[in-house]
Amino acid sequence: EAADAIAAKTVSVRRPVDTWVVKKTAIESGYYPAIVELSRDASSPAAVRGLCIAVLAWIDDQRIQTCDMDLPVVSQMTSGLVASGICTQPQADALSNLANHTIPWTELVGLPEIGRGLVSAARSSFSG
Repeated sequence: EAADAIAAKTVSVRRPVDTWVVKKTAIESGYYPAIVELSRDASSPAAVRGLCIAVLAWIDDQRIQTCDMDLPVVSQMTSGLVASGICTQPQADALSNLANHTIPWTELVGLPEIGRGLVSAARSSFSG
């Protein structure tokens, strides 16, 4: 029971997201084409065009493997996409939520997986 209770304890952590997952999410959510089009449209406002160029540079650069969704620049980009009407707030929230991961508590604190054998061995060492 002790091992099961420990194994059941989980925590939520934020981790960088693979850039291909960010791009895939934008494509599947339907706003990636707007980013591409607005980045090419010289008649779009300079701030919107610049934002779209920056977003594409970020997610298309092969040297950038992951995206830390908690960086201020990433928050500014997603906020800009929402403010420009390129994506909705729920879509921006979905991008941010890609960084959420549930992991075992033991992983967070650097412990090995706690199994029945480990609990039994610990009890035996204390019962002396």
